[in-house]
Amino acid sequence: MEKKKNLDNTSYSLYTLVGNRINPDKLKNIYYFIDKRGENPVKEFIMDLAINERAKVFAYLNELKKKGSDLRRPLADYLGHGIYELRPKANRIFYFFFLKDNAVLVHAIRKKTDKIPLKDLEICIKRKSIAEGYTKIEKLDL
Repeated sequence: MEKKKNLDNTSYSLYTLVGNRINPDKLKNIYYFIDKRGENPVKEFIMDLAINERAKVFAYLNELKKKGSDLRRPLADYLGHGIYELRPKANRIFYFFFLKDNAVLVHAIRKKTDKIPLKDLEICIKRKSIAEGYTKIEKLDL
């Protein structure tokens, strides 16, 4: 397969080309979790990142939308309890799949240790449970 001009190696690897067509997205939508106070912790985390880190996160989110549950390491990983992580550099965006072809972003951290802290995994599990029974989520437009 020939490399497209005007795409650097990082950007090129984030595209899945089949002939001249891009594969259809595996996920219909990606949503942000919104807590009972109306706060959007993942969106706030992403918007507080430096512009280059934010761009990397959105590139990974686009890849998640395209590949869905087929996304694997080094871009994503399964943590257990239905929780997955996106792995853009030192940042971690935690999500779960909802109604088969949707994802909900529930938590985000800057990773400082080799293992994900148990406290953060517990937050993810709690927010997943809340989101599954509470329908206040915000659609992420990609």
